Amino acid sequence: MSHSSQALSRIVLVRHGQTDYNSGGRVQGQIDIELNDLGRAQAEAMGPLVAQYEPTLVISSDLSRAHDTALEITRHLDVELVLDERVRERDFGWFEGMNYEELVSHHPELFREWRETGEAVAAGVESRSDVGERFVKAIQERVAHEAGTYVFVSHGSAITQVMTRLLGLSPSNWSGFRGPNNCHWSVIDQAHRPPYWRVVAHNIGLGDDIDFGASRA
Repeated sequence: MSHSSQALSRIVLVRHGQTDYNSGGRVQGQIDIELNDLGRAQAEAMGPLVAQYEPTLVISSDLSRAHDTALEITRHLDVELVLDERVRERDFGWFEGMNYEELVSHHPELFREWRETGEAVAAGVESRSDVGERFVKAIQERVAHEAGTYVFVSHGSAITQVMTRLLGLSPSNWSGFRGPNNCHWSVIDQAHRPPYWRVVAHNIGLGDDIDFGASRA
């Protein structure tokens, strides 16, 4: 669909702060793990920065690590915070809760498949395309309602998949993005030409040179 005659939106994709699973190298997926002390400090420092984008709305995964991170943004703003399970992390099935050594020990063949292809259907791992599709639906629902700046607080793999999907790329043969670091974010603007989205910044955070301008050229 052409966007030449409509107002354009900006999407800011924020990854949650650190958890003990992050620091311990464990697969989190959809297990509801809280922020640790460092993660809460990261979110507190990040919140006022992301608030400078002056979002129309903040949408968060319903998992507590994302929700608590989102609250550190909205406390600097007079905007609504909406929880949406479609922006949850990818479901990593049998792998959730395990570290590298446990994955290699308990599921060597499936883990090898996951590392080589990014998929492991037999282990109950949600496909990358399905993650991107559900996340895109959450974005499109907001953009179709009203043009503006929308902050989505989500998770590393989920952000990777939605960026790939928005840019019209296939996760089966392109893996050019890695998820943002904890409490880092990416900015994607709507554009007038295919694929109708453009990456403005990726994996930026505290200490980076940040342009909070609203250019939609």
